[in-house]
Amino acid sequence: MTAASVMPPTVTSLPMGTQLPSASNSSVATSGASSTLTEANFLTLLTTQLENQDPLNPQSPSDFAAELAQFSTASGVQSINTTLGAGGGVEAAGLVGKNVAVSGNALVLGSSGSAPGAFNLSAAAKDVSVAVTNAAGSIVDIVDLGAMAAGNQNFAWNGQALNGAVLPAGTYSYKVTATSASSATTVTATPYAVVPVTSVVMGGQNGTTLNLGGGMAPVALSAVQEVF
Repeated sequence: MTAASVMPPTVTSLPMGTQLPSASNSSVATSGASSTLTEANFLTLLTTQLENQDPLNPQSPSDFAAELAQFSTASGVQSINTTLGAGGGVEAAGLVGKNVAVSGNALVLGSSGSAPGAFNLSAAAKDVSVAVTNAAGSIVDIVDLGAMAAGNQNFAWNGQALNGAVLPAGTYSYKVTATSASSATTVTATPYAVVPVTSVVMGGQNGTTLNLGGGMAPVALSAVQEVF
């Protein structure tokens, strides 16, 4: 076969302008106003992309894994934000390791040899004293606090008995006795247990709760009277 007998290839030309869409025909338009891509927008774009590709055959082996990681991260952040935002989660998390005053009359004596306590006086008192008792209900020490104003007050017990002996660490109880500054009547004193926050539980049926030391039962965040 000679070169002259080879049929030349047939080439069909498309009309000008039909090969590629022009910029004016693009479906994507950029507006002059600035916009912000929110988390919801990101999730919508990502899920749409996943729906319109073969999940088992992405453009490259690493693309699909990267997209799943992005989706998982965004969902995780959304879940964390929802949990922390409900019931003062961020505030509660910041209490771990701190002492809080909650309803009760426990005195938690630690290895430091000191036990903090707090109470609220309904009126000013000219004489306030705290009787500390052990697990058997026996008075082991009396702390004289003198005159105090109305409102929240706090004190610290040195962990020593009436005879000066150092008492073992543990949980004790106390009772406040206060005499009015204007008469001989007794002032109402509401005791608070000052205990450490060991952990926080969020998202439960009762909202955010605090786990406490000193054998105290968990309490709601709203039960905290003071933070020390």
